[in-house]
Parts: sequence; C-alpha cells; structure tokens
Amino acid sequence: MTSEVVVMNSLGVALATDSAATVGSAAGDKVFNTADKLFMLSRRHPVGVMVYGNAALLGVPWETIIKMFRRQFDGNRYPRLEDYGQALIAFIDGNDKLFPLAIQDRSYLRLIEDVFGAMADRIDEEVFGRFLEQGQAGVDVAEIARAEIESVLSRWREGADSVSLAEGVGVRLASRFSGQIGERVAKAFGNYRIGSEATTMLYEIARLIVSKEKIPSFARSGIVVAGFGDDDHFPVVQQIEVGDIFESKLKHVHLRTLRIDADTPSVVEPFADAEMVNTFLHGMNPSFEIRMRREMAELATRLPDEVVDAITDLTDEQKEKWKKEFRPESVRAIKSLFSKLDEHREERHLLPIRQAVANMPKDELGHAAARLVSLNWFQKRMSLSTETVGGPVDVAVISKGDGFIWIDRKHYFRAELNPHYFNNHHTGLEHDGDHHAQTTNQAE
Repeated sequence: MTSEVVVMNSLGVALATDSAATVGSAAGDKVFNTADKLFMLSRRHPVGVMVYGNAALLGVPWETIIKMFRRQFDGNRYPRLEDYGQALIAFIDGNDKLFPLAIQDRSYLRLIEDVFGAMADRIDEEVFGRFLEQGQAGVDVAEIARAEIESVLSRWREGADSVSLAEGVGVRLASRFSGQIGERVAKAFGNYRIGSEATTMLYEIARLIVSKEKIPSFARSGIVVAGFGDDDHFPVVQQIEVGDIFESKLKHVHLRTLRIDADTPSVVEPFADAEMVNTFLHGMNPSFEIRMRREMAELATRLPDEVVDAITDLTDEQKEKWKKEFRPESVRAIKSLFSKLDEHREERHLLPIRQAVANMPKDELGHAAARLVSLNWFQKRMSLSTETVGGPVDVAVISKGDGFIWIDRKHYFRAELNPHYFNNHHTGLEHDGDHHAQTTNQAE
C-alpha cells in the first residue's frame, strides 16, 4: 500500500509520497522502504507525477516508463495539464518496442490466472465454512463453485464498457487463446466438477475482464499528474488508473480532475491509502463513522416500536397504528441529526482547514503534505498490521514560475561520490525562459 497526498492552492501544488513497496510471494509479504514514486514528468515545464499500486506495467517499472517519456517528449509544450497525462498514455499506446506483443499476450493469460485463482480461493473458503457447519454430506462443492462463478460474472456484466480499447478486443483475445483459457479453467476449477454451463461462464469472464472498464486490483496502477499546462493559471491534478495492455492499447480510466479556481481555493486530497488523511480532514475515522451512523439509524427506527410495545394497555391494532405514526418521525429526526452534524463539521472543522491551506505559502504546502503522509505512517506503525506505509517521505512543490522544486528527496547513493550524475544532468538541461536548470533540485 502507498500513502500519497496532494495539497494545493492558487500558488502551487505540493506532492508527497512515502517510500514503501510491498512484494507478495507464497512465503509472505516483503516491504521495501526505498521505492521511488514521485517524479518530474518534464524538466522544462511545471509538471510532476506520482504512481501508486503496481510499481510496473507488464514488467517495466513505471520509473523507466516515465523517464523514457520525459527524455523523448521533454521539449513538448501542452496548453492544459490534462494533455500531459494524455501524452503519457499515448506514449505507451502502440509502443511495441517497450511492450512486445508476446509480453502483452503473456500478461493477458496471467490476468486470467489471477482472476480465476482469486475465485477458486473464495470457493475453497466457502466450502470449508460449509463443511464446518454441515459436515461433508451437506456440502455441494459444484453448486458452491457455480454460484461464485455466476456472482463474479454478474458483477462484470454490470460494469461499463472500456472506452480506451478497440471494440471487440475481448472477444478476439478469448477466441485466440481459447485453448490456454481451457487449461487455466481446468487448473483452477478441475476439482469442483463445475460442468459445461459454469465453464461457458468462465470463458465469458475471460472476455469481460478485457472489454469492461473495471480493472482488477492486482492489475491496477494509479497515476497522479499534477502541475500546470501553458494555459493553466492555477494548478490542476489529474488521477488516472491503468491496467494491462491489450492489442497495443493501454486500458485506462480517467477518474477525476481537481483544479484550483474561484470556487475551490484549496485542495487536500489523499491517494491509495487514505484512511488517516480522511480521519484528519473529517475529524473521525471513516469506517467508524459509517458504523456509528448505521447504529444510530437502526436505534432511531427501532426505539419507537420498542416504546409502543412497552405500553401494556394498548391493543395490537392500536400499537400498530402508533408505530406507523412514529416511524416517519424517527426517520426525519435521524436525518436532521446527521444533517446538523455535517453542517457543524463543515463550519467548524473542514472550512478552517481549507482556509488555512488556501493561504499557505509554497513551502508550507510541502510541509503540510509531508506531515499528512507521516501521520498515515504513524498510524500503521502503531497497529499490529504489516507496515505497508513507511520509509522516507519524498516531497516536491510545483508552481507556475519556479517549476518543479524538490523539498525533500532520498537518494540511493551518496552525492559526493557521484558528481558525474549531477554534472550530466546539469549540462544536459537548456535554459528555458524562467525554468533554469537546478543541479540538486531537478536532477533525476
């Protein structure tokens, strides 16, 4: 898991990210605390990018992809920040040298294995649970498997079609690899005797995992592009999630675009692991708040019935009459309570934070983003779960006039032993208007 935070106002945008990277294996998870997730997308223009989720795309590290893109397109100027994100997607599309067709095909088959394997794991859990409750005689393994397959297929069918891929790509891939898909069906579900109907459903899932917009979590990478296009006077942030590459087209979804304007003078936004940042922003742990509201709503709707039932001198008809009278009132009361609590939070908690961020100087934007990432790390440190957030916090601030400026950044090497690194990057940069080469700040 990754903790990344964007803090921005009209002066600029601060990006902060932790350095933890989790690698899973059959032996367990291993966490490395030196991963790079924050990069300049251009040395000449005020644009940066953070990545989360998968650290690689079809085996190619995102760091490599971003730096190859930057080397090839660094001279290009774009009017809007969103154009930089689209240019990065276009760089990946059709790049068969970086992503050979054989690797794309292998990735598709591995995606099917992962989806089928996750389904088989859930079937095993359900079978084991039923066995403990009912004994072996009461467990219909084939029916449990069929129900799980049908449930997964239903969820895929309900999703929107991908607009980033060519029409019919799922059908073509499933047809071309029909034999290999059959092998993976047998490997994952061979012990369940699922039958031809369930097998047909699995082939449809193999088509839909390509053609639908949804990206499975284990195949998902997130890209956060932030900064300014030439025509942007205030900072903009664009969030894109990407999956695999099919027929040389990158499956991706543009999730949202955040921008500073007259109606939105400040933004504080977490990405990936957002629990503690949202707790800070909203004054309460989000999962606890959901549970609390549900319990309060159930109490408010249940209490009138219990009060009426406690009145012994009412007939059953009278009790039912009064219950029908009270129930709408209790629903209105709980809705009013929630509305008042939300108003109080907005006025006394959220609004002061937004106002403070709106007036922060650029260096304070960076410090605020870093502290929020550190808060997330501290919560993980104090829990018994695996510390999936940690390591040094990399921080950069991007402004229209100064460009991309590192506030805090780790290096895996000692600067005094590698002067050639900084010299090469310094001499390789040309002066471009107000964006001058920065030996230590802009070296990548």
